[in-house]
Amino acid sequence: MIDINDLKKYTKTLTILFADDAPEIREMYHYFFDSLFKSVISTSDGDEALKIFEEKSDKIDLILTDQSMPNMNGIDMIKKVREVDSKIPIILVTATKEQNDLINAINLNVTNFIEKPIKYEDIINAIENAIQKVVVEELTQKNREQELEILKYKSAYSNFQEGEAFKKQLNIIKNDIYKRRVDLDKDVYMLIDHYYQPKDTLSGDTYSIHTFKNEKKLFFFIIDAMGKGISASVSTLVSTSFINYYFETNRESFDFEKLVETYIDFIGYELLEDEIISALFGLYDMSENKLKIANFSMPPVLGISESGEIRKLSKTNLPITPYSDFFRIDEVDMSDIRKFIFYSDGLTENITDNGLQYLEYIGEDFQRASSKREFMEFFRERVKEQEDDTTLLYFEKLDLREHKIIEEKKYFSTVQAVDEALEEFGDILSENHVGLVEKMRLEAGFTELIMNAYEHGNLGIGSNQKQRLMESGEYTNYLKSSEVENSGKNIMIQYYLVNGLLVLNIQDEGSGFDTNILKALLNKDTELFHGRGIMMSDNDFDFVIYNEIGNSVLCGKKLSKKVLL
Repeated sequence: MIDINDLKKYTKTLTILFADDAPEIREMYHYFFDSLFKSVISTSDGDEALKIFEEKSDKIDLILTDQSMPNMNGIDMIKKVREVDSKIPIILVTATKEQNDLINAINLNVTNFIEKPIKYEDIINAIENAIQKVVVEELTQKNREQELEILKYKSAYSNFQEGEAFKKQLNIIKNDIYKRRVDLDKDVYMLIDHYYQPKDTLSGDTYSIHTFKNEKKLFFFIIDAMGKGISASVSTLVSTSFINYYFETNRESFDFEKLVETYIDFIGYELLEDEIISALFGLYDMSENKLKIANFSMPPVLGISESGEIRKLSKTNLPITPYSDFFRIDEVDMSDIRKFIFYSDGLTENITDNGLQYLEYIGEDFQRASSKREFMEFFRERVKEQEDDTTLLYFEKLDLREHKIIEEKKYFSTVQAVDEALEEFGDILSENHVGLVEKMRLEAGFTELIMNAYEHGNLGIGSNQKQRLMESGEYTNYLKSSEVENSGKNIMIQYYLVNGLLVLNIQDEGSGFDTNILKALLNKDTELFHGRGIMMSDNDFDFVIYNEIGNSVLCGKKLSKKVLL
């Protein structure tokens, strides 16, 4: 399935017209489409949709219609549309496989079909396929002149080169803790997340997070080269490569102060006369509850205490120049700090809707956020357009000992038990008044996670092996025999409600997996990692993180409690 942000590049200028007589389905469509298309027009039957299309046919790019509707069904409406426009993409939603209906739809040049019950990924795939006609039509018109074709080629080549350079930038970044948690104690976890978004294709920001043999100790940094474009990106690439190499070759005898001092000496030789570097280095020893910080003209590290108080955890050195020779390291007692953030000034210098810098609101939003994702949602509500490269490292301690388990269940490793777990998860969402659309998405994400625990965890089925079994038609029989062989293994699910955040801990009794392969998800273009399920569940939950060996996944979602009538 195409990445939703990639799909938006093509749909953001388009208008969709859809028809469905069910209010809850129209509500669901609006949830999917309002942020995807430039304009969304909804109707409750085929007759109403036809009238709107006849009035605005030149402004509508895509039609989606249900087959079974009062006044005029989908097939009859499509017949009328085709009398006006023979090319517009049309998606037909149907609960039946009536042969005559399907033949009629094919003869009417229906672009795609969606079967009920409707699934989120089916909608996205259908839209992706349908708009290809729109995109091709537009390109055909634009490419009629030779000069425009040449310009298009040059632009595409330039974008390709920038894209390749950004892949290189992503490859240089190291994040040893990506999609992984740190287990501090029984039911006590450190959650570590990041946000990394260039303003343009290449970024003047960069970061890395490194672990030691003792995973309760982390080294991390953010580098922000002043200026924009390729020059700043080169400085950050050189910096990141050097620091990462220095750490890897000195991991066993790592000296935080020595690394900072050596980096300043190194980069001083590389900077031009008027260039400067802002940087933020951290060494976090979670066993000792100590954080060392070397801050060079970056925003202060913000922390939230156990009582909810905002604290600034670092002071600032001067920015790094070719002549820097002195710096100070702060050491902070983190015993009372529940969460903290490192970030570049690209976050706080953005202008909000009321004309103030986001600096005025970062503390308030960080206080009330239950995750990195919710924090960034608060940010986007205030800032409509990102004005600079932005990097954020988000650390939060989750102590589940302080919260009562609302449900704890053990399931056998069978398809029947997995279905039972999904049904009970749906019941918990309903009991917490979760709206229809959000409930559908969370159930989809939950399905991916528990199937991962069932198939890849307890039954030990690898991704390539599953693909071969499905292609040969032997998958179902293999599951039955494998369930018998692994009948003693169970899946444990614990549910917590933490200040409106629904938290699940899903544990299997398999041997786990090499969690280092999760790093491949940092670069979505990778073809080496079969992470579709993790990517899908990550889109549905606010966070999805594994333990070190990969047989326990912690996920959470802030519940909106919007009931759809």
